[in-house]
Amino acid sequence: MTTKTKSLRISSELNNAINDYLKVTGESFNSFAESAMADKMENLLDLKDYKEAIKSDDGTHFTIDEVAKELNIDL
Repeated sequence: MTTKTKSLRISSELNNAINDYLKVTGESFNSFAESAMADKMENLLDLKDYKEAIKSDDGTHFTIDEVAKELNIDL
């Protein structure tokens, strides 16, 4: 995997909070930042998919018992 370098400017308060977090978890800053950014992007994509799904929602809803019965699952 090829890596690229990015620069980030953050407030001293956020920097201190991140450093405290990293001390507790033992995680590297790079790992933390990469994971946080990937999570943010995944959440945005999930929200986009959710909004698209709502557009095609016909209002039909099922209870968990109805779904279990349809799938032959004993609850």
